[in-house]
Order: sequence, then structure tokens, then C-alpha cells
Amino acid sequence: MRVLVIGTTVDKPEAHIFCGLLRRGVHIHFLGTPLPEHEALLRENGASITHHNFAHRFDLKGIARIRSIVREDSIDLVYALSNRGLSCTVLGLVGSNIPVATYRGTVGHLSWLDPSSWLTFLNPKVKKILCVSEAVAQYLRDIKVREEKIITIYKGHDIAWYISTPPPRASIGLPDDAFVVGCTAMMRPVKGVDVLIESVASLLNELPNLHLLLVGGIKDPEIERLVESFPDKSRLHLTGYRNDATQLATLCDATVMASKTREGFPKSVIEAMAQGVPAIVTQVGGMPELVGHGEAGIVVPPSNSAALAGAIRTLYHDRSRARELGTLGQKRIQEVFNVNTTIEKMYLVFDRLVKKAA
Repeated sequence: MRVLVIGTTVDKPEAHIFCGLLRRGVHIHFLGTPLPEHEALLRENGASITHHNFAHRFDLKGIARIRSIVREDSIDLVYALSNRGLSCTVLGLVGSNIPVATYRGTVGHLSWLDPSSWLTFLNPKVKKILCVSEAVAQYLRDIKVREEKIITIYKGHDIAWYISTPPPRASIGLPDDAFVVGCTAMMRPVKGVDVLIESVASLLNELPNLHLLLVGGIKDPEIERLVESFPDKSRLHLTGYRNDATQLATLCDATVMASKTREGFPKSVIEAMAQGVPAIVTQVGGMPELVGHGEAGIVVPPSNSAALAGAIRTLYHDRSRARELGTLGQKRIQEVFNVNTTIEKMYLVFDRLVKKAA
């Protein structure tokens, strides 16, 4: 089986998933711009790589490269990871019966009345949509995508990827005895970081050693306003973007993702759970699935600062429960979101598509 993978880049789980497929005997040709460490890993495992940055949905050079690789490398299936790459794939394979599969990570933004949707996920050439969560799959069903095109395959991980030695708390101004609530995100309005800040601010008098750690860039004026007016700035810690965000998660007693809408499986929460940090998430997108609908984490309504404050209070006062949820969360990543399971499921999907098209 010979698969052309198209994407702007790949993350760590995707790189390992493709390496697993290579070890299963799948020939993979990647068209895109992988990060150097992921490119090296793919090449070590036998992947072919052609560099190209898809500038837009009608990238003529990209379309030509897709057609060329499909022809010259005897490709059996194309798997597109990005919207731009998927549009170019649909256009590049006009007149071909090669099946197309794609990845869908979020809910929303598709419509049968939108021409751009017809160039991507709603196009007849797309034979399978690999959904990152059941919430995404249900969204596709709700907009009347045919059931045979939909499958949920969790993006797999290995907790060994995330085991590391954290920096000292003092290196970012955290007291050793602090109860640290952390959030790692590009802080846009949809992420609900404003709700998190309000929740923590409401607890400062009640919980004297509570601290809030925010990792990532701020892209929301409301967050900037709340930071400026925070009642005790000595208990609010902003690091900006950090390459070691995964390690910083281990400094936290709880990780929070308070998204208001359109959330898949946030990488930062997975990385924290993999290291045994208990998670609090909102009932948005795939996040309830991530924590087993409350079995391995706490789920609260979105845009509800009182409910979020209550969840933080629970973990603060019940450290035994916090440790239990941390252990259960780590076990869930290890067992339910296991990279080897993902590899086997993707292999079977790709194999069936290729055989059906033969």
C-alpha cells in the first residue's frame, strides 16, 4: 500500500503514527513542511518527503506536485491533514479514482451551502473522514454527512513521550507550597481564559496559596484587561510562549481548559494528563470524551466561572481525589489514547479503501 500524506506539518503523535504505518509495510510519501525533528524521524523509518508549503486552497504548484507524485510514486491513497492540502488534493485528483481520506479535528465551519466545504470534507472524492473525537463525528452526522464516510479514531499518544524533569518552581516565581492551576493555550476568546482568570480571582481570599499559571501568547484584549486588574498579581504568572510548556505542566496541581466553543482534544491537556496532572475541562467538543465524561477528570459547563471555581475548590480541598484523578487521567491516555491502537485502526481503514478502489 502506497500512501501520499499531505499537510502543512505533522505533530509528534502524527509523526509516530506514520512511522508505525511504515513499520507495517506502508510506503508513505509526505508532501509538506514537517519540523526538522519529525522529518528526521520519518526519514529514519523509510518515508519519502517532498517539501512544499500550501499557500492557499488553489495552490497550482501544489496541485501539480500532487498529480506528479501520484503518478510517479504509484500512489494508492491520499491522506490530507489540512484544509488547504485537501482542497488541492480534490482538484489534483480530478479524473482519478484514487481514494481520498482526511482528518477532522474540530466541530463547526462546514455547510452544504458553502462552496469551500465542497472543496474539502463534503466533496464526493473524500471517501473517509477520520474524526479526532466522537463529538466531531456526531457533528458530521448532524449536518447529514453519510455514515459510511465517518469514523472516529483517537490520535494516539505514548506517555513515555512526556515524562521529563520539570524546572524548579522558583524559576518561574512559583512558591513551593503553592496550589498551582495551569492553562497552556494560545489565549484567544474561544479558549475561555477570561473565565478561568475570573474563577481564580474569586477564590484568592478563600484559598490563600492558590496561584494561576498561564503559558502561551495572549490574543484577547479582555484577557489583557483581566490580567491588569487581577487582585493579587504575585499569584498570577504569565510565561508567554515556551518551548518547554510540556515540562511546565508538571508544576501544576491541576490543568484547566475552559474553552467556550469548537474544541477538539487540546494537546496541552493531553500532555498534562499523560504526566498525571488532574484535568478540569468544559463540556465543549471532544473534551468530555478526553476525561471519560468525568471519570478521569472534572467536566464543567462552559462560560460558567462559578462552576469552574467550584471544581478548583474541590481539588484544592481534596488532594487525595486530585491524585486519584491524575492517576486515572494518565491511565486513560495510556489505554484509550494509545498510539499503537491508532496505528492499527488507521492501517485497517487505509487498507479497506485501497482494496475497495482496486
